[in-house]
Amino acid sequence: MKKMYLIALFLISPLMLNSAFAHQADSVGDYRIEIDWKNKPIVTGESNAIIVYVSVMDKTKEAADQEFNPDKGIDGLKKTLKIKLVVEEQFITLPLQPTDIPGKYESAITPTFSGWSQLNFLGKINEQNVNLALHPLKVQEQEVLQFPPVETTVVESGDFEREVNDLRGDIRELQQTINELKEQTEADDGIDGMIIAAIGLGIAGIAIGAVSLAKKK
Repeated sequence: MKKMYLIALFLISPLMLNSAFAHQADSVGDYRIEIDWKNKPIVTGESNAIIVYVSVMDKTKEAADQEFNPDKGIDGLKKTLKIKLVVEEQFITLPLQPTDIPGKYESAITPTFSGWSQLNFLGKINEQNVNLALHPLKVQEQEVLQFPPVETTVVESGDFEREVNDLRGDIRELQQTINELKEQTEADDGIDGMIIAAIGLGIAGIAIGAVSLAKKK
């Protein structure tokens, strides 16, 4: 029974990670603030927008346990409330653009990062000062939308060094072969053509390998 529980926990955990790290709703005084992304999945390099919901808080429930109610939405925050999106040491301050739904605002942005970020609220809701940090859902790499998957041509530094060493080894072997063939010319004068052909093929092979490696790098 214990083993089955551990297996179930292992399978469910990855599904919960994204929501666990995302802090998308909270309260400030009498108000509830919730955030979301307009387009999902959230993918780096794709046009998107941060959605902000501001409404009167139902204090009988936690902020995360209630849904946005447009009947309690707060309008008129375009000039008094801004959001700052923080990614590592960089940030951008975005204005809130009202929508047709009371209390719902949008801030257009194209995320060029992947991973987690933080959204800081600056300003006021009516007379309430706001100093709040929330965490949007994770931005994913473009591979999640690619089909069929695109094979990368990037070579890791360790693999690149190994391929360079292989080319160096091929050059040494070619030089050794040339020296051996030169020694045999004393016994058979007709072997000169074979030497030239062998050298040409060897150089061509190494050149092809070098060009392929350069493209990967």
